[in-house]
Amino acid sequence: MDLLEHLAPVSAAYASLPVANAFNWQDATELGDGEWYLVAFRSVRRAGADEERLTLFDELAHQEAATSPGFVHYFKGPAATDGSCLSFCLWQTRADARAAAGRPDHVRAVSLIDEMYESYTLEFLRVTRDAGGPLVFESYDRAPVHGVLVDPGHVGLDVPHPILPVRPAIAF
Repeated sequence: MDLLEHLAPVSAAYASLPVANAFNWQDATELGDGEWYLVAFRSVRRAGADEERLTLFDELAHQEAATSPGFVHYFKGPAATDGSCLSFCLWQTRADARAAAGRPDHVRAVSLIDEMYESYTLEFLRVTRDAGGPLVFESYDRAPVHGVLVDPGHVGLDVPHPILPVRPAIAF
């Protein structure tokens, strides 16, 4: 059983919200107290992206992650009509996430980035809860990592997906 099976987006616009505001985290009491590491992947898909292939690679990477030490939860966001999407993976520790990122199915899924996405943003968040209080979301690193994928026949005209600010600490 998935520990956070009842976690859900708060609105259809969830992909444009900070992760802390995008889901019903206040209902995630089953998480208990502690500290976790969350990796969020915000993306804008290319027009004509092979959705079937992308879904297959993502599902294989998800199954692989779910068998990795430290895995807590994966949320695969649906693509909005504008091609934007927010997905995330919650881990016990950053070391667990990094170890899983090197596994074969995750490496294969990452190999699709240039082909399937116009742009992407990775956000690394520390999620904490003390003494049954609210979940607190903080940036793990100073700034999100983002990339603009440039089409070889398209020089310098791509605009990155906006990096959404991560407040110093947001409690839920």
